[in-house]
Amino acid sequence: MVNRFVKISVYKDERTTHCERRMAIRVYRRVNFRYRLLLAIFTGKQIVFDFSEEAHHSKLLKPNEISLLRLLDRITSGTQLQLDEAQRLITVQPGVLIGGNFTHHCSTCRGLTYYLEFLALLAPYCKRPLEVTLTGVTAHPLDTTVDTFQNVTISLLRKLGLGKDCSLKIKKRDSSSNGLGEVLFTCPIMLKALEPIEWKERQEIKRIRGVAYCSRIPPHIANQLIDNSRNILCEYLADIFIYSDWNPGGTDLPSVSLSLFAETSNGFVLGTDCSWKGKDWNEEILSSVSQEATQAILLQAIENSVVDTNHQLFICLWMALSSADLSTVELGRLTPCTIQLLRDIQDFMGVAFQIERGSKNNFPSVLCSCIGMEYRNENRRRY
Repeated sequence: MVNRFVKISVYKDERTTHCERRMAIRVYRRVNFRYRLLLAIFTGKQIVFDFSEEAHHSKLLKPNEISLLRLLDRITSGTQLQLDEAQRLITVQPGVLIGGNFTHHCSTCRGLTYYLEFLALLAPYCKRPLEVTLTGVTAHPLDTTVDTFQNVTISLLRKLGLGKDCSLKIKKRDSSSNGLGEVLFTCPIMLKALEPIEWKERQEIKRIRGVAYCSRIPPHIANQLIDNSRNILCEYLADIFIYSDWNPGGTDLPSVSLSLFAETSNGFVLGTDCSWKGKDWNEEILSSVSQEATQAILLQAIENSVVDTNHQLFICLWMALSSADLSTVELGRLTPCTIQLLRDIQDFMGVAFQIERGSKNNFPSVLCSCIGMEYRNENRRRY
Protein backbone atom coordinates (compact mmCIF):
# COMPACT_ATOMS: atom_id res chain seq x y z
CA MET A 1 0.00 0.00 0.00
CA VAL A 2 2.84 2.38 0.81
CA ASN A 3 4.43 1.91 -2.60
CA ARG A 4 1.27 3.23 -4.27
CA PHE A 5 1.45 6.46 -2.24
CA VAL A 6 1.60 9.55 -4.39
CA LYS A 7 4.78 11.63 -4.24
CA ILE A 8 6.64 9.31 -1.87
CA SER A 9 10.28 8.83 -2.81
CA VAL A 10 13.00 6.71 -1.21
CA TYR A 11 16.38 7.82 0.11
CA LYS A 12 19.03 6.41 -2.25
CA ASP A 13 22.03 8.53 -1.23
CA GLU A 14 24.09 6.15 0.90
CA ARG A 15 26.43 8.97 1.90
CA THR A 16 23.66 10.59 4.02
CA THR A 17 23.45 8.41 7.08
CA HIS A 18 20.51 8.05 9.43
CA CYS A 19 22.39 9.81 12.27
CA GLU A 20 23.21 12.81 10.08
CA ARG A 21 19.56 13.24 9.16
CA ARG A 22 18.59 13.06 12.85
CA MET A 23 21.09 15.82 13.70
CA ALA A 24 19.89 18.12 10.92
CA ILE A 25 16.14 17.84 11.61
CA ARG A 26 14.23 17.20 14.82
CA VAL A 27 12.80 13.66 14.73
CA TYR A 28 9.45 12.86 16.35
CA ARG A 29 7.58 9.70 17.14
CA ARG A 30 3.99 8.79 16.32
CA VAL A 31 2.57 10.51 19.43
CA ASN A 32 0.23 13.38 18.41
CA PHE A 33 0.89 12.58 14.76
CA ARG A 34 -1.92 14.80 13.42
CA TYR A 35 -1.13 17.85 15.53
CA ARG A 36 2.61 17.73 14.97
CA LEU A 37 1.85 17.56 11.26
CA LEU A 38 -0.42 20.62 11.66
CA LEU A 39 2.29 22.56 13.49
CA ALA A 40 4.76 21.76 10.71
CA ILE A 41 2.29 23.07 8.12
CA PHE A 42 1.64 26.32 10.01
CA THR A 43 5.34 27.02 10.59
CA GLY A 44 6.60 25.66 7.26
CA LYS A 45 9.19 23.52 9.02
CA GLN A 46 10.33 20.16 7.75
CA ILE A 47 9.43 17.33 10.12
CA VAL A 48 10.54 13.71 10.40
CA PHE A 49 8.57 10.86 11.98
CA ASP A 50 10.58 7.87 13.16
CA PHE A 51 8.67 4.63 13.86
CA SER A 52 11.69 2.37 14.41
CA GLU A 53 11.81 2.78 18.21
CA GLU A 54 8.20 1.77 18.80
CA ALA A 55 7.03 -1.49 20.28
CA HIS A 56 6.56 -4.49 17.97
CA HIS A 57 9.07 -2.82 15.59
CA SER A 58 6.35 -1.34 13.42
CA LYS A 59 7.89 -0.12 10.20
CA LEU A 60 4.84 0.76 8.13
CA LEU A 61 2.46 3.68 8.30
CA LYS A 62 -1.01 2.80 9.50
CA PRO A 63 -3.83 2.94 6.93
CA ASN A 64 -5.39 5.97 8.61
CA GLU A 65 -2.04 7.80 8.57
CA ILE A 66 -1.59 7.04 4.88
CA SER A 67 -5.09 8.33 4.20
CA LEU A 68 -4.36 11.47 6.23
CA LEU A 69 -1.20 12.15 4.24
CA ARG A 70 -3.14 11.66 1.02
CA LEU A 71 -5.66 14.20 2.30
CA LEU A 72 -2.80 16.59 3.06
CA ASP A 73 -1.58 16.17 -0.51
CA ARG A 74 -5.07 17.07 -1.79
CA ILE A 75 -5.44 20.23 0.30
CA THR A 76 -1.90 21.54 -0.29
CA SER A 77 0.35 22.22 -3.25
CA GLY A 78 4.05 21.42 -3.25
CA THR A 79 4.08 19.07 -0.25
CA GLN A 80 6.99 16.63 -0.45
CA LEU A 81 6.96 13.25 1.32
CA GLN A 82 9.98 10.99 1.55
CA LEU A 83 10.14 7.44 2.90
CA ASP A 84 13.39 5.65 3.64
CA GLU A 85 14.18 2.16 2.42
CA ALA A 86 13.40 0.54 5.75
CA GLN A 87 9.97 2.23 5.70
CA ARG A 88 10.48 3.47 9.25
CA LEU A 89 11.40 7.11 8.64
CA ILE A 90 9.13 9.56 6.82
CA THR A 91 10.05 13.17 6.07
CA VAL A 92 7.36 15.78 5.40
CA GLN A 93 8.14 19.14 3.79
CA PRO A 94 4.86 21.13 3.91
CA GLY A 95 3.59 23.03 0.90
CA VAL A 96 1.03 25.80 0.39
CA LEU A 97 -2.57 25.43 1.57
CA ILE A 98 -4.89 25.79 -1.42
CA GLY A 99 -8.23 24.28 -0.34
CA GLY A 100 -10.79 23.87 -3.13
CA ASN A 101 -13.50 21.35 -3.91
CA PHE A 102 -12.72 17.63 -3.94
CA THR A 103 -13.77 14.20 -2.67
CA HIS A 104 -11.67 11.98 -0.42
CA HIS A 105 -12.23 8.33 0.55
CA CYS A 106 -11.06 7.90 4.15
CA SER A 107 -9.67 4.77 5.75
CA THR A 108 -12.15 2.80 7.84
CA CYS A 109 -9.56 2.28 10.60
CA ARG A 110 -10.67 5.59 12.11
CA GLY A 111 -13.83 7.67 12.08
CA LEU A 112 -14.53 10.59 9.77
CA THR A 113 -13.92 13.07 12.58
CA TYR A 114 -10.27 11.97 12.61
CA TYR A 115 -9.97 13.70 9.22
CA LEU A 116 -12.58 16.42 9.80
CA GLU A 117 -10.72 17.78 12.83
CA PHE A 118 -7.56 17.96 10.73
CA LEU A 119 -9.39 19.88 7.99
CA ALA A 120 -11.20 22.20 10.42
CA LEU A 121 -7.88 23.58 11.68
CA LEU A 122 -6.38 24.05 8.21
CA ALA A 123 -9.37 25.21 6.15
CA PRO A 124 -9.55 28.83 7.44
CA TYR A 125 -5.98 29.45 6.21
CA CYS A 126 -6.34 28.06 2.68
CA LYS A 127 -6.14 30.01 -0.55
CA ARG A 128 -9.72 29.18 -1.52
CA PRO A 129 -12.76 28.16 0.53
CA LEU A 130 -12.86 24.44 1.26
CA GLU A 131 -15.71 22.21 0.17
CA VAL A 132 -14.81 18.56 0.63
CA THR A 133 -16.87 15.38 0.58
CA LEU A 134 -15.55 12.61 2.82
CA THR A 135 -16.66 8.98 2.78
CA GLY A 136 -15.95 6.60 5.63
CA VAL A 137 -17.14 5.58 9.09
CA THR A 138 -19.42 8.12 10.78
CA ALA A 139 -19.25 6.53 14.26
CA HIS A 140 -16.04 4.86 15.43
CA PRO A 141 -15.10 3.85 19.01
CA LEU A 142 -11.71 5.62 18.75
CA ASP A 143 -13.12 8.97 17.61
CA THR A 144 -16.03 11.27 18.25
CA THR A 145 -19.10 10.92 16.06
CA VAL A 146 -19.98 13.23 13.18
CA ASP A 147 -22.92 14.47 15.27
CA THR A 148 -20.49 15.80 17.87
CA PHE A 149 -18.47 17.53 15.16
CA GLN A 150 -21.63 19.02 13.68
CA ASN A 151 -22.96 20.38 16.98
CA VAL A 152 -19.80 21.23 18.93
CA THR A 153 -16.85 21.80 16.58
CA ILE A 154 -18.86 23.77 14.03
CA SER A 155 -20.21 25.92 16.87
CA LEU A 156 -16.65 26.77 17.97
CA LEU A 157 -15.60 27.59 14.41
CA ARG A 158 -18.51 30.00 14.08
CA LYS A 159 -17.52 31.66 17.35
CA LEU A 160 -14.15 32.43 15.79
CA GLY A 161 -15.88 34.49 13.08
CA LEU A 162 -16.34 32.03 10.21
CA GLY A 163 -20.12 32.51 10.23
CA LYS A 164 -22.86 30.26 8.98
CA ASP A 165 -20.91 29.40 5.82
CA CYS A 166 -19.01 26.92 7.98
CA SER A 167 -21.15 23.80 8.14
CA LEU A 168 -21.21 20.01 8.07
CA LYS A 169 -23.94 18.11 6.26
CA ILE A 170 -24.38 14.42 7.04
CA LYS A 171 -25.52 12.98 3.72
CA LYS A 172 -25.41 9.31 4.65
CA ARG A 173 -24.35 7.20 7.61
CA ASP A 174 -22.19 4.11 7.21
CA SER A 175 -24.09 0.87 6.75
CA SER A 176 -21.40 -1.53 5.50
CA SER A 177 -18.01 -2.72 6.66
CA ASN A 178 -16.37 -0.81 3.79
CA GLY A 179 -17.59 2.49 5.19
CA LEU A 180 -20.39 4.02 3.17
CA GLY A 181 -20.96 7.08 5.33
CA GLU A 182 -20.74 10.42 3.54
CA VAL A 183 -20.46 13.99 4.84
CA LEU A 184 -19.99 17.39 3.21
CA PHE A 185 -17.74 19.86 5.06
CA THR A 186 -17.76 23.50 3.97
CA CYS A 187 -15.50 26.17 5.48
CA PRO A 188 -14.68 29.72 4.30
CA ILE A 189 -11.24 31.29 4.57
CA MET A 190 -10.12 33.71 7.27
CA LEU A 191 -9.05 37.11 5.97
CA LYS A 192 -7.20 38.35 9.06
CA ALA A 193 -5.54 37.03 12.19
CA LEU A 194 -7.70 35.67 14.98
CA GLU A 195 -8.72 38.11 17.67
CA PRO A 196 -7.43 37.38 21.20
CA ILE A 197 -9.60 34.74 22.82
CA GLU A 198 -11.08 35.67 26.19
CA TRP A 199 -13.27 32.78 27.29
CA LYS A 200 -12.93 32.80 31.06
CA GLU A 201 -16.34 32.03 32.48
CA ARG A 202 -18.85 29.42 31.47
CA GLN A 203 -22.40 30.04 32.56
CA GLU A 204 -24.88 27.44 33.69
CA ILE A 205 -26.14 24.69 31.39
CA LYS A 206 -29.65 25.45 30.19
CA ARG A 207 -30.51 22.39 28.08
CA ILE A 208 -29.22 19.06 26.80
CA ARG A 209 -29.70 17.69 23.30
CA GLY A 210 -28.57 14.42 21.78
CA VAL A 211 -28.68 11.80 19.04
CA ALA A 212 -29.14 8.05 19.55
CA TYR A 213 -28.17 6.03 16.47
CA CYS A 214 -28.36 2.30 15.81
CA SER A 215 -27.72 0.21 12.72
CA ARG A 216 -28.81 -3.35 11.98
CA ILE A 217 -30.55 -3.41 15.35
CA PRO A 218 -34.30 -3.16 16.05
CA PRO A 219 -35.37 0.50 16.07
CA HIS A 220 -36.74 0.38 19.60
CA ILE A 221 -33.16 -0.04 20.85
CA ALA A 222 -32.51 3.64 20.16
CA ASN A 223 -35.51 4.54 22.31
CA GLN A 224 -34.11 2.36 25.07
CA LEU A 225 -30.82 4.27 24.94
CA ILE A 226 -32.74 7.54 25.21
CA ASP A 227 -34.79 6.33 28.19
CA ASN A 228 -31.71 5.11 30.06
CA SER A 229 -29.99 8.45 29.59
CA ARG A 230 -33.03 10.58 30.39
CA ASN A 231 -33.64 8.73 33.65
CA ILE A 232 -30.28 9.98 34.90
CA LEU A 233 -30.23 13.46 33.37
CA CYS A 234 -33.76 14.38 34.47
CA GLU A 235 -32.52 14.48 38.06
CA TYR A 236 -30.42 17.55 37.18
CA LEU A 237 -32.21 19.29 34.29
CA ALA A 238 -35.69 19.37 32.79
CA ASP A 239 -35.00 20.63 29.25
CA ILE A 240 -33.73 17.41 27.63
CA PHE A 241 -34.43 16.22 24.12
CA ILE A 242 -32.69 13.28 22.43
CA TYR A 243 -33.89 12.12 19.05
CA SER A 244 -33.30 8.72 17.47
CA ASP A 245 -31.85 7.78 14.10
CA TRP A 246 -32.17 4.22 12.82
CA ASN A 247 -30.53 2.55 9.83
CA PRO A 248 -31.60 -0.97 8.81
CA GLY A 249 -28.08 -1.64 7.49
CA GLY A 250 -26.93 -4.23 4.99
CA THR A 251 -24.24 -6.82 5.74
CA ASP A 252 -22.61 -4.62 8.34
CA LEU A 253 -22.02 -5.48 11.98
CA PRO A 254 -24.55 -4.06 14.45
CA SER A 255 -23.55 -0.64 15.80
CA VAL A 256 -24.91 1.72 18.46
CA SER A 257 -23.90 5.28 19.37
CA LEU A 258 -25.19 7.96 21.73
CA SER A 259 -24.09 11.61 21.44
CA LEU A 260 -25.05 14.21 24.06
CA PHE A 261 -24.63 18.00 23.87
CA ALA A 262 -24.94 20.40 26.82
CA GLU A 263 -25.67 23.99 25.79
CA THR A 264 -24.81 26.86 28.15
CA SER A 265 -26.50 30.23 28.53
CA ASN A 266 -23.62 32.10 26.85
CA GLY A 267 -23.59 29.93 23.74
CA PHE A 268 -20.95 27.29 24.45
CA VAL A 269 -21.64 23.62 23.69
CA LEU A 270 -20.07 20.67 25.50
CA GLY A 271 -20.23 17.33 23.73
CA THR A 272 -19.60 13.71 24.65
CA ASP A 273 -20.44 10.44 22.94
CA CYS A 274 -20.03 6.70 23.17
CA SER A 275 -20.27 4.14 20.38
CA TRP A 276 -20.10 0.38 20.07
CA LYS A 277 -19.76 -1.99 17.12
CA GLY A 278 -19.59 -5.79 17.19
CA LYS A 279 -21.18 -9.09 16.30
CA ASP A 280 -23.38 -9.76 19.31
CA TRP A 281 -25.32 -7.17 21.29
CA ASN A 282 -27.24 -7.51 24.52
CA GLU A 283 -28.85 -5.44 27.24
CA GLU A 284 -25.57 -5.00 29.11
CA ILE A 285 -23.90 -3.39 26.10
CA LEU A 286 -26.79 -0.97 25.62
CA SER A 287 -26.72 -0.07 29.29
CA SER A 288 -22.97 0.53 29.26
CA VAL A 289 -23.19 2.78 26.17
CA SER A 290 -25.90 4.96 27.70
CA GLN A 291 -24.22 5.11 31.12
CA GLU A 292 -20.80 5.97 29.72
CA ALA A 293 -22.13 8.79 27.54
CA THR A 294 -24.33 10.17 30.34
CA GLN A 295 -21.59 10.05 32.98
CA ALA A 296 -19.20 11.75 30.56
CA ILE A 297 -21.56 14.70 29.99
CA LEU A 298 -22.08 15.05 33.75
CA LEU A 299 -18.31 15.14 34.33
CA GLN A 300 -17.98 17.83 31.66
CA ALA A 301 -20.73 19.81 33.40
CA ILE A 302 -18.96 19.61 36.77
CA GLU A 303 -15.74 21.06 35.38
CA ASN A 304 -15.86 24.82 34.93
CA SER A 305 -14.55 24.65 31.36
CA VAL A 306 -15.77 26.53 28.28
CA VAL A 307 -14.98 23.57 26.03
CA ASP A 308 -15.13 19.83 26.57
CA THR A 309 -12.11 17.56 26.91
CA ASN A 310 -12.03 16.59 23.23
CA HIS A 311 -11.71 20.24 22.12
CA GLN A 312 -8.91 21.36 24.44
CA LEU A 313 -6.44 20.77 21.62
CA PHE A 314 -8.46 23.02 19.29
CA ILE A 315 -8.61 25.98 21.63
CA CYS A 316 -4.92 25.77 22.58
CA LEU A 317 -3.83 25.81 18.94
CA TRP A 318 -6.17 28.72 18.14
CA MET A 319 -4.75 30.69 21.06
CA ALA A 320 -1.23 30.19 19.70
CA LEU A 321 -2.31 31.36 16.22
CA SER A 322 -4.22 34.43 17.45
CA SER A 323 -3.10 38.07 17.48
CA ALA A 324 -0.05 39.19 19.44
CA ASP A 325 -2.07 39.93 22.54
CA LEU A 326 -2.99 38.08 25.71
CA SER A 327 -5.49 35.22 25.27
CA THR A 328 -6.97 33.50 28.30
CA VAL A 329 -9.24 30.46 28.40
CA GLU A 330 -10.56 28.47 31.34
CA LEU A 331 -10.28 24.72 30.82
CA GLY A 332 -10.89 21.62 32.88
CA ARG A 333 -8.30 19.01 33.73
CA LEU A 334 -5.71 18.94 30.96
CA THR A 335 -5.39 15.63 29.15
CA PRO A 336 -1.97 14.08 28.38
CA CYS A 337 -2.48 14.89 24.67
CA THR A 338 -3.14 18.55 25.51
CA ILE A 339 -0.02 18.76 27.69
CA GLN A 340 2.05 17.25 24.88
CA LEU A 341 0.54 19.73 22.40
CA LEU A 342 1.51 22.68 24.64
CA ARG A 343 5.10 21.42 24.58
CA ASP A 344 5.01 20.98 20.80
CA ILE A 345 3.57 24.49 20.32
CA GLN A 346 6.49 25.95 22.26
CA ASP A 347 8.91 23.80 20.25
CA PHE A 348 7.50 24.75 16.82
CA MET A 349 6.07 28.26 17.32
CA GLY A 350 7.93 29.56 20.36
CA VAL A 351 4.64 30.30 22.15
CA ALA A 352 4.69 29.46 25.86
CA PHE A 353 1.55 28.97 27.93
CA GLN A 354 1.06 30.08 31.52
CA ILE A 355 -1.17 27.77 33.55
CA GLU A 356 -2.82 28.86 36.79
CA ARG A 357 -5.51 27.59 39.10
CA GLY A 358 -9.06 28.39 38.03
CA SER A 359 -11.18 31.13 39.54
CA LYS A 360 -13.62 28.75 41.23
CA ASN A 361 -11.80 26.45 43.63
CA ASN A 362 -14.87 24.23 44.12
CA PHE A 363 -14.59 23.02 40.52
CA PRO A 364 -11.48 21.53 38.86
CA SER A 365 -10.31 24.06 36.26
CA VAL A 366 -7.17 25.87 35.09
CA LEU A 367 -6.56 29.21 33.39
CA CYS A 368 -4.39 28.90 30.27
CA SER A 369 -2.87 32.14 28.97
CA CYS A 370 -0.50 32.94 26.13
CA ILE A 371 0.47 35.67 23.65
CA GLY A 372 -0.26 34.51 20.11
CA MET A 373 2.12 34.54 17.16
CA GLU A 374 -0.40 36.49 14.99
CA TYR A 375 -0.56 33.95 12.22
CA ARG A 376 -2.14 35.40 9.07
CA ASN A 377 -3.58 33.73 6.01
CA GLU A 378 -0.86 34.54 3.51
CA ASN A 379 -2.29 32.04 1.01
CA ARG A 380 -5.56 33.89 0.28
CA ARG A 381 -6.21 35.67 -3.01
CA ARG A 382 -5.61 39.40 -2.96
CA TYR A 383 -7.26 40.32 -6.24
